[in-house]
Amino acid sequence: MSTSADKASTPADFEWLVNQFTGEVPGVLHALIVSLDGLQLVSSRSLSRDLGDQMAALTAGLLSMADRTAALLSLGDSEYITIRLPRGHLLFMRVSESAGLAVVADASCDLRVVAYQMTQFVGSVGHVLTPDVRTGVSAR
Repeated sequence: MSTSADKASTPADFEWLVNQFTGEVPGVLHALIVSLDGLQLVSSRSLSRDLGDQMAALTAGLLSMADRTAALLSLGDSEYITIRLPRGHLLFMRVSESAGLAVVADASCDLRVVAYQMTQFVGSVGHVLTPDVRTGVSAR
């Protein structure tokens, strides 16, 4: 069975997928895919370019810190990171060996639903986010 993520190969395809994720998952305000060296690859239309660039750098740092801590303590790979704040939540997950997903959700969201949908999204796009596609996406 072919999904829309299987056909994603251009920046517009990934933008569409991120915007669809943001629009369909209850409580999600923003989402972005970042390279693990801190560059914004694709973000939802609700996120400004400047804020996306800052979030990309922070996301890469947090995912790296989680991976290093997990390795240091021999706890296995991190699944996702959740930061709960009074007015919202930040969730982070690795998409592939060289990319990550950051999601901003409102305080009333069901974190289990958001985390599940993030896992589904990563499972759909991770295998198509190859170095060639990342280069095309980041050049935008």
